[in-house]
Amino acid sequence: MTIYTRIKNGECSFQITEDFDSVEKAANPSNDGSNVEVKIENIKLDFTTVKKEQDDGNKKSFTKADGQAKEKEWVVRCFSSEN
Repeated sequence: MTIYTRIKNGECSFQITEDFDSVEKAANPSNDGSNVEVKIENIKLDFTTVKKEQDDGNKKSFTKADGQAKEKEWVVRCFSSEN
């Protein structure tokens, strides 16, 4: 079975809300809080790449030295109607 992997590339705005039991813990950016919520907005999809993979999950690797064809890769451009 042939497997294709789709990778979407783009931009977005996000907001992370966390709860802490002290102001000192909340002020330290390396601390993780509880009841974490993530809000994602303004998603803009720039382009999508599709790659073909082998059955075992490893991407096909072709080298120029052995004369085989290069790995096929498709890039799909997406344009947003919102600006």
